[in-house]
Amino acid sequence: MALSGPAAFLVSMLTLGGIYAILAIGLNIQWGQTGLFNISVAAFWGIGAYTAALVSKVGGETAFSWGLPFLWVDVVGFPIPIPVAVILAAIVSGVVAVLIGIPTLRLRTDYLAIASLGLAETIRLIFLNEGWLTGGGTGSTVSNPLVDLQYTNLTLLVITLVVLGIVYWLAETGVQSPWGRALEAIRDDEEVAQALGKNTFSLKMQAFVIGSMIMGVAGALTALRLNYITPFEFIPEFTFYVWIAVIVGGSGSNRGAIIGAGFLMVLLEGPRFLSDFLPGLSGSVAADLRFLLIGLVLMLVVTYRPQGFLGDKQLMTEDNT
Repeated sequence: MALSGPAAFLVSMLTLGGIYAILAIGLNIQWGQTGLFNISVAAFWGIGAYTAALVSKVGGETAFSWGLPFLWVDVVGFPIPIPVAVILAAIVSGVVAVLIGIPTLRLRTDYLAIASLGLAETIRLIFLNEGWLTGGGTGSTVSNPLVDLQYTNLTLLVITLVVLGIVYWLAETGVQSPWGRALEAIRDDEEVAQALGKNTFSLKMQAFVIGSMIMGVAGALTALRLNYITPFEFIPEFTFYVWIAVIVGGSGSNRGAIIGAGFLMVLLEGPRFLSDFLPGLSGSVAADLRFLLIGLVLMLVVTYRPQGFLGDKQLMTEDNT
């Protein structure tokens, strides 16, 4: 049984907001902590989603091991827990990040941005054209045992919030460690970090891989949320949504990433309700106003509070000087 009405909409938006928050934390590790200009968020998001979809293909009846059917999916008849499917999504995303990071992380920031943007589109085209693996343009179904539960959407929300809490705790622990301070040193001045004996390439690779793995986790949760994924769920446009969450929330702040993701959901979904208050405004036009509002908010933030809601103002001042 599923929720209906406003409750269903609220749960769905909270789940999506949690997924965006996970993505924003992953990007914050790469950009906010290390200064890696990654525009391939949607690529790793999609890799995680398709990995989860592939390993969830039903090879037999859904396993009811330990009396917890919602914890299991089947891979060629062999029961694998959903947490393991999520971990596999993270691992595959991490492996791809290593393969991509080796030739790109030695590039300058602007060249890395161009390379990562090209990567995102390349991976999306692979999703679109390799039908034998991904289902091509028609997409791929996800065998989701959560549908057997009484409150499927609510259960997924709880799982998403738990994963978000774990990701946030791990990210904060890393940021507060010597490793996190080494990443900040690279972000502030890579040449100085090298002069201090830091292996900057290795540290950047670690940040890039960890951030990409977190994005893969978000992809796995997205697959469970949608139950059916297509390449059009991971277009480059969604990468910039995650960037907006990080910029608005505050680069370098994991709490800011979460707040920015929540604010992003308000901007994305709020305008559709304007037609209820403005009778002459159609629902489709009201929904399209979100792009105008996102642009306006981004301009205001960059102009009047460039550090974001919870960003470091001192850091922004130093960057400008």
